[in-house]
Amino acid sequence: MGFAKTTCTLLFLWNLVLGPTIAKSAAEWRELSIYQVVTDRFATNDGSAPDCWIRSYCGGTWKGLENKLDYIQGMGFQAVWISPIIHNIEENTTWGYAYHGYWGDNPYKLNPHFGTPDDLKSLSTALHKRRMSLMVDIVINHLAANQKPDNVEYSRFPAPFNSKSSFHQPCDIDYANQSSVEDCWLTTTLPPLVDVKSEDASVVDIVKTYNVDGIRLDTARHVPKQYLAQFQDAVGVFVTGEALNESVPFVQQYQGPLDSAHNYPLWYALVDTFTGRTTFDYLAAIMKTEEAVFSDINVLTNFLDNHDQPRMASRVGDDLVRDKNAVTFLMFTSGIPVLYYGFEQRFDGSADPVNREPMWRSDYNTNATLYQYISKLHEIRDLASTTIEKSSYFSSYVKVLGTSTEYMALQRGPLVVVVSNVGVDGTNNSFNIAASDFAPGSTIIDLFSCSTVKVGKKGSFVSPPNEGEARKKEAFALKLPNKDGTDMKPLFLMEGVQHE
Repeated sequence: MGFAKTTCTLLFLWNLVLGPTIAKSAAEWRELSIYQVVTDRFATNDGSAPDCWIRSYCGGTWKGLENKLDYIQGMGFQAVWISPIIHNIEENTTWGYAYHGYWGDNPYKLNPHFGTPDDLKSLSTALHKRRMSLMVDIVINHLAANQKPDNVEYSRFPAPFNSKSSFHQPCDIDYANQSSVEDCWLTTTLPPLVDVKSEDASVVDIVKTYNVDGIRLDTARHVPKQYLAQFQDAVGVFVTGEALNESVPFVQQYQGPLDSAHNYPLWYALVDTFTGRTTFDYLAAIMKTEEAVFSDINVLTNFLDNHDQPRMASRVGDDLVRDKNAVTFLMFTSGIPVLYYGFEQRFDGSADPVNREPMWRSDYNTNATLYQYISKLHEIRDLASTTIEKSSYFSSYVKVLGTSTEYMALQRGPLVVVVSNVGVDGTNNSFNIAASDFAPGSTIIDLFSCSTVKVGKKGSFVSPPNEGEARKKEAFALKLPNKDGTDMKPLFLMEGVQHE
């Protein structure tokens, strides 16, 4: 099989990882939730817990990850996103070793630090046996060399990337100029990331080996959009691209060439909101803009933190309540929720690389508060999506029922969620919801405390103040069929109340 000249550079990594698979469509991916791991930091082959330098390889492998799938699935996640798999430069650099996988130097070889081809196949097979999906992080924008930009030995790269003509000339990016963003090198410091000249690529034909369901495309904004579109068409699986920018119109440009994009505009807003730096009106405005601008916000990948951004716990300190509210919003707003490994254990690393802690430090504690909480959120999400046609729930857009300085009420399908940004030390107030789809006069039951709330005109009701230590005013309201399958019983679930 051969690909057009303009396409093949964008395929050079993908050819290595895509195998015979019944690919999930974007519509199917929006029904999933994704757990992101940095392979080197998640689990070792033998379950050991070695100490390591934060900028060096720590020993995590694909086989180690496979051995911990019970832990991931126990929270309810249906897909796992793993860090890049190809061979990286081996040298120690100014910024340490390439344990993260983003400094590739040979797209035709796997990174031996993470295991063998059979190990990666085994991980893919194990996920599919569990009806889970595999997403692989791919870098098509650049290769790496631990040499000064003017002295890069291009002959060290495999053909057709073994000549200077396969790459753009070194230059520093001017982020106010999109041509510069696409043609200049991501970094010219050691190790430089040498920008691939997509428009001059040669045809590459590699046997497709691994059964991969989706791609997370690194540095998508640095690749010309016409080549992204060719890449998306050729690979035939779901692709979500990284276009790091706060602007909704800017990121929107990448849905179309690609199925999806990381929802960075929403991320900026939700971080500011749930850390208390702004009100829910700002978050609601971003949500409204995105619904108007994107062709399908339900396939955007939403997140609270990742390998590039400081962890939420580093922003909120000991305030577990803020974490709970933020992850509740993530799970029930429009889009695909992505959780970065260690959030559930309250890892608190700030800027890269300290946000890439070894997972074994947590002892994979399934009794951790957030681990249990996320599992319950998944149960509620599954329940809400099955009370109506599942595809209808995940194609519906969340509706903002009301906001205040401290609260936001959302409705999606039969589910109403009230989240707060007051934190553990905030004022314990109630929040009035002016309208919902609940029938006037019906009784809403708190599934944790069994307390009840009456529904008023237009479906209005009051989310009461919490009675427990946690002061988060978050609630879930849904309708469930009675055992005989007849009437729908309204239910209300409020987290934050003390319960067993």
